[in-house]
Amino acid sequence: MRTVPATVFTGFLGSGKTTIITGLLEYLDSQGQKVAYIKNEIGDADLDAKLVRGKHFIGKEILNGCICCTLVGPFIAAIDELIDEEQIDRIIIESAGSADPASLALMVSNHPRLTRDGVIAIIDVLNFEGYDDISDVARRQAELTDLIVLNKVELVDQQQKMRVVGYVRELNAYSPIVEAPGGVLHPQLAFGIGSAELVSLLKHDDGEDHDHFAEDEIQAYTYRTSNPLDKEKFKQVLRDMPKQVFRIKGIVQFSSGPEVVNAIFRRADYAPVPVDQEATQTTIICIGYNISAIIDQIDQLLSSAVV
Repeated sequence: MRTVPATVFTGFLGSGKTTIITGLLEYLDSQGQKVAYIKNEIGDADLDAKLVRGKHFIGKEILNGCICCTLVGPFIAAIDELIDEEQIDRIIIESAGSADPASLALMVSNHPRLTRDGVIAIIDVLNFEGYDDISDVARRQAELTDLIVLNKVELVDQQQKMRVVGYVRELNAYSPIVEAPGGVLHPQLAFGIGSAELVSLLKHDDGEDHDHFAEDEIQAYTYRTSNPLDKEKFKQVLRDMPKQVFRIKGIVQFSSGPEVVNAIFRRADYAPVPVDQEATQTTIICIGYNISAIIDQIDQLLSSAVV
């Protein structure tokens, strides 16, 4: 059964989820991916999904409740309908501000037709003043997430940003924290391996080992080898990878066969390579801050898993 990657965005009202998602939808549309955008709101009317337009875009609203509790049935029905009738490549879920991230992650992970491709928490650094006077859900959104995105960073000074990071790190010492200047989050940070990305990875080998995303100080390095890797050693490599490397994705030729790997810091998912795609070598993309300074260390770690 074909599964579709699904990314969940959490964050309270006004944090800027829709702005960030809109930019990502525009990028995916430009890549020819057919995307379903599911927006959940507590109220009985929402215009965001209607206002976002794209050639390959499908919007769906689930209103008057929360998909992690009272609207589980409608959410599952919407997923099945989209996959059956629209042949979508990816799903983006914008949760209501009150949604519990653990329930959402479990719902996506347990759905037989979805592949969980990350839970992303958006924080408004301009108006954020800590967790003392806000709900337990807000704390859980910071604790139970794969990636934390600081939004509206261009409107505050460095001192305020560091205060927010301090508050977050009291609850979550592990998930990467990145910035979205101007409400823009780089797609390489948001998404793992979808069908279009997988085809590109399998076909792309132009000798360029790394790209630089100077606009948001993010760098990427591509590691390639034709030799198989030991899976258990590779898992240890992910645990030993420097903290500034917070996303790893690609196709790995393990001794037992090729697999698609999508890792966000310490959490990694493994999936078979689709039968209609040929994978002849390992191609791994490492994304993070100042990657160019530690390329030798990354090479050494990954090479230690080679059989």
